[in-house]
Amino acid sequence: MRNAVTIDLEEWHDTVLFEGNPGNGAGNFARNVEDILALLERRGVKATFFMLGRLAAAYPATARAIVSAGHELASHGQEHRSLWRLTAAEFAEDLARSRESIKAASGVEPAGYRAPTWSLKGREAEFLPLIRAAGFSYDSSLYGLGPGAPRGPYQALDGLLEFPPSVARCCGLGLPFLGGTFLRWAGLDFLKGRVAALNRGGLPAVLYFHSWEFDAAPPPGLPFYKRAVQYYNVNSVPIKADALLAAFDWGPMREILNK
Repeated sequence: MRNAVTIDLEEWHDTVLFEGNPGNGAGNFARNVEDILALLERRGVKATFFMLGRLAAAYPATARAIVSAGHELASHGQEHRSLWRLTAAEFAEDLARSRESIKAASGVEPAGYRAPTWSLKGREAEFLPLIRAAGFSYDSSLYGLGPGAPRGPYQALDGLLEFPPSVARCCGLGLPFLGGTFLRWAGLDFLKGRVAALNRGGLPAVLYFHSWEFDAAPPPGLPFYKRAVQYYNVNSVPIKADALLAAFDWGPMREILNK
């Protein structure tokens, strides 16, 4: 079973805890991506990178390096703004700008989209048609959390596939486990066991992590509680990602969806 490995390309201050305020420094975005590319090359794995259009415009060499290495470049929106705060018109503009920025930086048209902060939930009826109208062929923003919700790729709309992030079943509900806070906090044996269980059930897993999780150290001077929430066990992410890449078969989302 081939699984999908995905990376959300954003800066540490793009998260909901910091709301885009880089008061403690901009981080090491380009170097972090280089480290991720080196890890993927060492493991012989191709991945999908969901990149903010803002960062594609600011780091075109990074966008081109991802494409040149044979990876898929997809959209994470233009700015890391939660969709809960956007009108339909603002969202359509953000989608269009992200496509333009990514194409200008890399020369490729992104096929996939992932909403910042998984914030598409609750606005699917309004926003999924806009994602399709913007030219995307798939989305990867909707966790299958409810009873009976799909855990593998499915057709969300005519002409638009949904590739949901991975959940494990617990009491009939979906429990996220393979990215973000869940990846940082969960043990490696637990993660491997859940991926294996998905594969035994005929479902591809979706691993995701963030470029800022490859920073050697968090920015200095962060408030304690924000540092604790965002950066607890963050140094385990490169280790866990490496071990998971070695233990299972992985590829980019476009490859799995096009089979």
